[in-house]
Amino acid sequence: MNILLIDIDSMIPNLALMKISAYHKSRGDNVGFSVSDPDIIYASVIFRQNKHLVDGLSFFYPNAEIVIGGVGYDMQTKLPAEIERIRPDYTLYPDMDYSLGYTSRGCPNSCYFCVIPQTEGKHQRWQHPSEWHNPDFKKARILDPNWYADPDWFFETSQWFMDRDIAIDVSQGFDIRRITPGIAYQIKKLKFWKPIHFAWDDEKDEVKIMRGIEILKNMGMKNELRHSTLFYVYCHDPDQHESALYRCRKLKEMDVGAFVMYNIDIPKTQEIIDLQRWANRPWIYWSIDYDEYRRRREVK
Repeated sequence: MNILLIDIDSMIPNLALMKISAYHKSRGDNVGFSVSDPDIIYASVIFRQNKHLVDGLSFFYPNAEIVIGGVGYDMQTKLPAEIERIRPDYTLYPDMDYSLGYTSRGCPNSCYFCVIPQTEGKHQRWQHPSEWHNPDFKKARILDPNWYADPDWFFETSQWFMDRDIAIDVSQGFDIRRITPGIAYQIKKLKFWKPIHFAWDDEKDEVKIMRGIEILKNMGMKNELRHSTLFYVYCHDPDQHESALYRCRKLKEMDVGAFVMYNIDIPKTQEIIDLQRWANRPWIYWSIDYDEYRRRREVK
């Protein structure tokens, strides 16, 4: 069978398509992004604003079975178990030099803006990294929404990476509200190939955030907090501009970097654009305050 894969808008290699590719190749099928005359088409949409890009598939491929998934298209669609647990096909993205996968899925939190509770449910152990890591790589990207929500599993799986000298990136970030001295010490021992990410999504969590930062500093991570750590600062809409700015300034006072994340489904105001330009560029963030940045911009 001919299997055509379509990656509409993934920002990183698409793990679902990599698993689909591995499954169909194991059955002897011809699989890829440029397969002609397909019998089955799998398309993935990550962002809702791109949902329309798959509308014409049935017109262009009237004889093919079409399967469309991804949180941007349908949050309920899941891979069959025999595909979900398979080792990804890393040859699908030839330039890829890191492994990709989940050690856990779901999250114990219920943040109002997050789709994880709908798509993955509560936190659960998923796969040991040995099941999805490519032994040819010395780097791995971990997609867990809340890696150390289960501390025992976190210590077991993180130690596995350390024992093999594998550098990691935790793209979804760590939950600073759940950090303990033991977890902080384990994080300090890990090798990272991207900035360490935490998050401050809601101003009401300030006490927990400050406590977590102090724990990291007490574990000897003061230098890392300034130079190799970023806090995602979520801004849901223009009404949260002042709150996001407050959080950025507070993080800066604590000698910690910030990175403003914005709800892509709501148009940005100029204030939001300026806030991102200020906070997300370290050379500006560390050199001047937001008000001074805006004043200089207006002068220009």
